[in-house]
Amino acid sequence: MLEGTNVVGWFNLVSNIGFPTVVALYLLFQFEKRLVNLENSINEIGEYLEERNEKHGFIRKRSKGKEKQ
Repeated sequence: MLEGTNVVGWFNLVSNIGFPTVVALYLLFQFEKRLVNLENSINEIGEYLEERNEKHGFIRKRSKGKEKQ
């Protein structure tokens, strides 16, 4: 959302909604990108560990979406 905004656009945002709001929005968008990257990394690690454990016979593969009861 805020990536393509130039200096004039930033000044317009600040004048319309206020400096603290603009800073908070900017930080939220930056934080969201990092959370998405972190989520992807965690999923990749989980898949890798599942494959490795199956290969070495440590655990059986569980179907996705079903918890062990």
